[in-house]
This record gives sequence, structure tokens and C-alpha cells, in this order.
Amino acid sequence: MDFLDLFPGLQPWVKSLSEGGLITLFQQAEWLFPVVESFHLLALATLGGCVLVLNLRLMGVGMTSESPALIEKNLRPFLWVAIVVLIVSGLLMGTVVAQRLYSRPAFFIKMLSLAAALFLSLGVVGSVARNGGLITQRAKIMAGVALAIWLFAISIFATTYGPAPGTQHIVYAAWLITMAFGSKSTRIILGAISAVWIVAHFLATFIIWNPSDDYDLVMEIDRWSLRCFALTVTGFMLWEFAGPKSDQSVSPKLTRLIGLLTILVWVTVAASGRWIGLGGGDG
Repeated sequence: MDFLDLFPGLQPWVKSLSEGGLITLFQQAEWLFPVVESFHLLALATLGGCVLVLNLRLMGVGMTSESPALIEKNLRPFLWVAIVVLIVSGLLMGTVVAQRLYSRPAFFIKMLSLAAALFLSLGVVGSVARNGGLITQRAKIMAGVALAIWLFAISIFATTYGPAPGTQHIVYAAWLITMAFGSKSTRIILGAISAVWIVAHFLATFIIWNPSDDYDLVMEIDRWSLRCFALTVTGFMLWEFAGPKSDQSVSPKLTRLIGLLTILVWVTVAASGRWIGLGGGDG
């Protein structure tokens, strides 16, 4: 699924973007596109830092000596500047390669994930932090909408042949968060499962079946093993961040889950964007 499938009538307009004066400017000044892309990546890195610091605090880790409200207040200018630069630079680059992006599922996934991420960062996380962890009804609704959009994006990401391998970034991010902030027993059990999975996957796809001999079968093993591993990580992750906690100072369950979800949604934005750059996702 991509924008071409949903809005085929926009094709003449998209084509006109690729033939406009902006692309001529980029062609004449070859240094311009790398400069814009550099600002785009810097904005993404700044945004990632803001998202991690604030949402880790909502999860009850990181800068726990400071209140979420104070952290949100200090990070707000950086967050807004990063979002504005990210969108403006993205529009400039997107205009130049409009026809390519128009028919790429990875770009469609990125736009869906970006919408969900903005809902969470601007409409939910900021509100929760400013209200001392209190989640208003409006914030809950926005979080629900963001979750629905993200799950839809993930379903496309995981089932579309071209960009599907990019979902590994999201699974690995969830694994790292769980291993870093989970309980000792979770780290031991999940670590042992991960070690067994890595060895079994290596034996299956390099020893028993070789990609050069049966590529399609190996790819199918890769896809199903990743799905199983993703379900395993999700189970441990939900137990750690939604399950009972003995430390009463830890943030409430829903707050922890919102912080975790926000991080993973922004990882999805970055992962799908990276897959566009790698050439994945042709329709």
C-alpha cells in the first residue's frame, strides 16, 4: 500500500512537483540537497534525544531526580525547533523526489508513523508531563488514535515485501529497552531465549538451508522467526512495563506504556525513513 494506490488522481500533480523550479535549483546547486539532508538528520537526532530523555523519565528511569514537568519545559523549545526543521527539510527533499516517494510503501509507512508520533509527543506526552503524570481523557483518546495509526503502519511495514525487513529495527529497539530496564529475571530469561534464537536461526539459514540454494525458503524462515521473536519480546515488554511493580516511586502503568509507545513510534519513523534511503519499498 502506498499513496499511489490510495490517491491515483494526484499523479499529475506529483509529476508537476518533480518538474518544478525547486528541482532545477537542486540540480544547479549540487551541494544543496546534502545540506538540506544534513539538517534533516540533525533535526531527527535532536528530536530523538528529546523523545528519549522525556519518555524514559515517564517510564520511571533516567533523570528521575527532576520532575517530568521541568524536563518537558526545558526540552520543549528543542522539540519544536527539531519538528519544524524536520518537516521543512523533509518537504524540500520530498518535492525533489516526489514521484519516487509517491509509489513507495516505506514512505507511506513513515507518514503514518510520523502522524502517530506527533499525536503522542505533542498531544499526549507533553500533557502528561505538565500535569504531573495525570492522564486526561483527551490525552487517552489521542493516545488511542496514535496507537491505532501506528499498528496500521506496523501491519503494512511487516507484510509489504520490500520494506518488511525494516521492522527488525523496531523489534531490536524494544529488545534493547526491555533488556536495559527490565528486571534481572527478565534479562536472564530473555537473554537466554535470544541466544538460543540466534544460534537456531544461524543453523537454519546458513547450515541446514543455504540462501544460495533455496533463497525463498530462507527468506520465509527469516520472516517467521522475526515474527516469533517480536511476539516474545512484546510479551516480556508488556510484563515489565504494565505488570506489577514493588517500587511505588515508579510511574503508573499507563504512563510507562505511553513513554514506551512514544519511543517505539519514533523508532518506526526513523526505520521506515532509513528503508526509503536503502531503496526498499518499491511498489
